[in-house]
Amino acid sequence: MKKTMSITLILSTIFLLAAPSWAISLEECINRAIKSRDVIKKYEYQVKAAKEKERAAMSGFLPTFDLEYSASRARTRGSYGGTDYQNMSGFAGSSSYLPIGAIDFSGDLNETRSYSTFSATLAYNLFRGFGDYRALKAAQFSTSAQNYLLSAQIADVILDVKKAYIQALRAKSYLRVAKVAVKLLEKQKADTQTKREVGLVTKRQVLKVQVELDSARQNLLTAETNFIKAVDRLKRVVGIPYPTQVDLNDVSLREIDVTNFEKLKKRMLEQRSEIRYYRMLISSLEEQKKASESNYYPSIGVSLSYTKFGDDFDMKTKDEGMDYETLFMMTARWNLFNGLRDYAGVKETLYRKIATERELNELENQLVLQLRNSIDNLKVAKNRLKVAESAVKEGKEHYRITYESFKNGLATTTNLLDARYFLTRSEIQKVDAFYDVQIAIAELQRILEITSK
Repeated sequence: MKKTMSITLILSTIFLLAAPSWAISLEECINRAIKSRDVIKKYEYQVKAAKEKERAAMSGFLPTFDLEYSASRARTRGSYGGTDYQNMSGFAGSSSYLPIGAIDFSGDLNETRSYSTFSATLAYNLFRGFGDYRALKAAQFSTSAQNYLLSAQIADVILDVKKAYIQALRAKSYLRVAKVAVKLLEKQKADTQTKREVGLVTKRQVLKVQVELDSARQNLLTAETNFIKAVDRLKRVVGIPYPTQVDLNDVSLREIDVTNFEKLKKRMLEQRSEIRYYRMLISSLEEQKKASESNYYPSIGVSLSYTKFGDDFDMKTKDEGMDYETLFMMTARWNLFNGLRDYAGVKETLYRKIATERELNELENQLVLQLRNSIDNLKVAKNRLKVAESAVKEGKEHYRITYESFKNGLATTTNLLDARYFLTRSEIQKVDAFYDVQIAIAELQRILEITSK
């Protein structure tokens, strides 16, 4: 068992030393994650798509220019017949015997003709019930909404990085505590073995220390594995290639004054990106509704077209016939009834707007509750940290006194093992309390949308 643990420790150490090392701070992790995470790139492209939609809405204020070319070829085959009698009423005849003054039009028909036209049309909308303006405003609000969604996603990634970094530091501290516990027990074993050799303690006491030492070494292996896992998760969140070894810097996030809840609540409702997203979305839906209402108004447009006629595909013309035509046209159109389609479109957008407003209300209530819970968690974690810091001081002093008593024969092996256990437990509780404070601050920063450390 001891041999297996030793081999594992050696292999782990070799692996960590062989991997390239990179000292990285929390700020560097955040910046790298923002640049590399695909989930952020996804929302960046959604913003670009919204901007293109806004560009398309702008086209309603610009003229349209169309070119058209058409060509056709017709071939006619058949026969025709008829006689012009020049008002010779009462005379009957045939094509073989025509009276004087009659003209025969009978014959065969076999004709092929080609036609072609080329036209250029410039058109401009003068009035469409302000629909173009409303559509543009709706697209602009939609773009702003997508930008706020992007900001919210960036804030989520920042929180994810902070949590992963803090959890890695927690695992690193667990590892440090586990190493200290092993060293204390190794020292106690050596002292106990020395006393055993001079007959001051029994073999049972030596074995008891050995059992505790083996248990501590197993805890150390577990702590090393958990630390590697925590760092690997940080690498995945940040986008650091495997198997790069990273060295973490200690972090202490900036404190937040939580004494004035109403002030924090007001800041959250004003700054939170998700709330801004819904507000922009509601404004966009309102403009979409007004754009649909523009169908109730008449539309007025003007156009100027030039058309050239040709007698063949290459637009060549003969001496006779039309050569070209220019046409200026003003058109006014007003739809009076289209099966209630416009009415239904207006209502559909209105109901979507109302539904979004209700969703916004739910979000605001949920965020207020999150803010309260986060403040409570921060207060509890701070109080726990104060108690844990005091417990560590007391645990260290208790272990020192017990160890001196043990050396002087005034304390037993069990007393020293208990003192070591109390010290290790208090240090672990301090580690938990400290990083719980950091997690609570990070979550509160996310709720208030504070992106800095």
